[in-house]
Amino acid sequence: MKRMLSLALALLMTMSLLAGCGSSSGSSTETPAAAGDASTETPAEGKTLRLAWTVAYDENHPYTVAAETFKQYVEEKTEGRIAVELYAGGQLGGDSEMLEMLQMGTLDVAVTSTPTVANFTNVLVGCDMPYIWQNDLSAMYSVLTEGDMGRKLLDRMQEEIDVVGVSFLYQPFRHMFTNKEISSISDLKGLKFRCMQTPVHQEIFTAVGMNPVSLAYNDIYSAMQQGTIDGFESDAVGAVTSKFYEVSKYMTVSGHFNNTMVLLMSSSAYNGVSADDQAIIMEAGAEAAKASYDCSVAQNDTAIQTLQDNGLTVCEIDMQPLYDAVQPVIDKYSSEIPEVAELVAAAKEAVSK
Repeated sequence: MKRMLSLALALLMTMSLLAGCGSSSGSSTETPAAAGDASTETPAEGKTLRLAWTVAYDENHPYTVAAETFKQYVEEKTEGRIAVELYAGGQLGGDSEMLEMLQMGTLDVAVTSTPTVANFTNVLVGCDMPYIWQNDLSAMYSVLTEGDMGRKLLDRMQEEIDVVGVSFLYQPFRHMFTNKEISSISDLKGLKFRCMQTPVHQEIFTAVGMNPVSLAYNDIYSAMQQGTIDGFESDAVGAVTSKFYEVSKYMTVSGHFNNTMVLLMSSSAYNGVSADDQAIIMEAGAEAAKASYDCSVAQNDTAIQTLQDNGLTVCEIDMQPLYDAVQPVIDKYSSEIPEVAELVAAAKEAVSK
């Protein structure tokens, strides 16, 4: 009797597995099954990589564009040997949790940002240095993707934390949002300003006279409504998605930093595929970088116009006092971390061209 029950159970499990498998269709244009159960079609005798990120699935967002591009390239070039499942919206955890999962080998690929990596190694801290790109995304792309610097930094990061850096990715530069018009650096003095919970960012906003407040991104809207904070920073695309024009009146064009994105892969997953497929994965990373860059360039102007259409005023101020105020922060980290000094120098050269 027990043997008959075991056989029946095995048959049911086999039928269930067969029902869930099929041939991969390459690029996914639909929201990944509330982002987690789509793209589950796994090729016979193939490998499946799970790729996760924290931002909600949005076909116009650089995170999504990068993930979809990576997925399509890998699946097409490996002819189905490797499938890629997409998990958006923090389904598999926050940025720090995902990075730890990559280290343990329980997650294959993730899109995260350099402030998160800074909690594990200081190699990429240079990406968070303020104003070094002067709001020039093309200069940043030329250094981190088209030049050798990006690859050097990612390889050094891998030595430090045993996670493969596939590529840098891109999103628009970040600006300051307030209910008070900012016409000069003196207007920033004393503002309770939300920033990420990372020492570098807190030092940056302190240097220009603000009182930085560490607060979860999802709490910004209510904090602005309640007056808990006087302002915050965000890129224009994210501000539109979060409807920040409803709780702020002004966006001051600052471009202080980019919250640079990186596409990371667990060493165990990377070493678990052939050398040919490893090359394809790296090529896919380069394609994802270009796609996120193009998306950022295209969506930034559209997002700024949307903000204005919804009543938000876009302001510009003299940037030199801001550059001068944060220079001690740049000098400090450049003297302490060789990779920061290298990146700052490369950025200065690229911006001056």
